[in-house]
Amino acid sequence: MLLVIGLVGLAAMAIPAFGHSHSAHAGLGHAAHGALGRAAGHGIPHAGAAPAVTGARGALQHLLPPETAPGKSWRFLPSPRALFSVLALYGAFGNAGVHAFHLSFAAAAIAAAFPALLVERLLVRPLWNTVFRLEGPTCSPLEQLILSEAEAVTPFRNGRGLVSTVRDGRSVQLVATLRKDQAGEPVLVGTRLLIEEVDAARERVTVSIAPN
Repeated sequence: MLLVIGLVGLAAMAIPAFGHSHSAHAGLGHAAHGALGRAAGHGIPHAGAAPAVTGARGALQHLLPPETAPGKSWRFLPSPRALFSVLALYGAFGNAGVHAFHLSFAAAAIAAAFPALLVERLLVRPLWNTVFRLEGPTCSPLEQLILSEAEAVTPFRNGRGLVSTVRDGRSVQLVATLRKDQAGEPVLVGTRLLIEEVDAARERVTVSIAPN
């Protein structure tokens, strides 16, 4: 019973995280496709990879909570992840003691406690903490893209389109508006542009045609 409770608890913690991660990737795909479609005509409410990256990171944090919380005395309480892991390990070792080593129920219950705590402390916890530390760094502010080069990935219509640029080593796509004094200039796919202004709240940029 404890084995089942532990495994079900761990699964219950993991399912929302995977759901959020899937939603983040799906949201990125829908945002990009929606941006491509609307850029051809009426402009785009928002686009870009930052929300998806943030959502994925939030999902990972939900799946892998830190082992301790700073400050309060309740930080010494075991995390739900640790509690479910110990229950699953305790149930597994207890069943092994009864069925593999033919111990009595009481003897198996006592004998299973030490290896369950030992494996959780020396193997499971370091493994989870290692995975937690692999989480990607926070994205830099969009304002750091000012004066960065970008490339048009859709033809501009009415001075608006979709551009691709590099942010934190990753290629991202953003809604772009051509500078007012160049609004009538043709911008085709592949045109080199320069990001001059950034609207971080709406994830939009103002660009100009880069000099040759």
